[in-house]
Amino acid sequence: MAIIEMRALFVSAMSALAVSGGALAQTLTVEESIVVDYRPVIARIEAGDTATARSRLQGVVTRLNAVEGQIVKAGEVVAVVTDEMITPQLSALSSRIEGLKSQVRQSEEDIARNEGLEARGFYPRARLDDERTTLDVLRRTLASTEAERRALSAREGEGRILAPADAHITDVNVVQGSVVSPGEVLMSFATVNGVVRLALPERHASSIAEGETISLRLPSRSDEVRTATIMRIYPELRQGSVIADATVQGGLTAFFGERVDVLAPVGERRAIRIPKDYVSTRFGVDFVRVAVGERFIDAPVALAGPLIDDQDQYEILSGLKPGDKIQKPE
Repeated sequence: MAIIEMRALFVSAMSALAVSGGALAQTLTVEESIVVDYRPVIARIEAGDTATARSRLQGVVTRLNAVEGQIVKAGEVVAVVTDEMITPQLSALSSRIEGLKSQVRQSEEDIARNEGLEARGFYPRARLDDERTTLDVLRRTLASTEAERRALSAREGEGRILAPADAHITDVNVVQGSVVSPGEVLMSFATVNGVVRLALPERHASSIAEGETISLRLPSRSDEVRTATIMRIYPELRQGSVIADATVQGGLTAFFGERVDVLAPVGERRAIRIPKDYVSTRFGVDFVRVAVGERFIDAPVALAGPLIDDQDQYEILSGLKPGDKIQKPE
């Protein structure tokens, strides 16, 4: 049976108050509405954006903070890769820097003392100039070594693997203790930004358009129906499917690759719909209180389906006609 989404064309329902059995009850006049019939088109939910985390270093995975299915925040550390050659190099550079700093201090003290001697004529000017040149070389060597240490420290920081965005971790390719190479993929991500990607069969390409509001039904989740807006339709087919991005109102919790039914319109017709509060069920039979003369009686009706639509209304197949007055059960 086709899935039905009702849209009211006439909203001229008349509300009134009538005295029945000493209590006040609401009544309305039955009128027809325009009903749009939909046919489910099977599609799949894909991730709106995907990303991978790669290692820039050759080393060992010393820390792994991620498992498949975990949701991470942008910038969160998900793994640490350690290159065991970097730490000794940093220690050597630190020792070299300390030695250069000592030489610079000693040279500065010597020059300060010799400048006083040279002013009194007890120290050659040429030798003092050589000492100043040597001090300048030491300072430049110290600055270069410190820059080299900063660069090596920054390279060590490249071993911290960060999440690229707020995302689900869909795949982890390593375990703690694994040896990795530069460029190797450690894990994959799929964003959770509220955008889902739908893959629809090619024959239904004409049934969707950008900016259009569609209904999605999740068969694996108790036939839950959600409303989505098409944001973008991609111009290239992928394996015989049209790819479209949609924003789901209220977000969507589903597995990537999960099947979903896109409700495609197939035609319009006229039908009678009434609010669910006006229908009562007894012993498996549905009743509506209908006005006969100056009193209301319970008349059996046939419903189009056991479920209400997105406007909390039932479609009536038989038992009512336009112009009937009905009353809400007490």
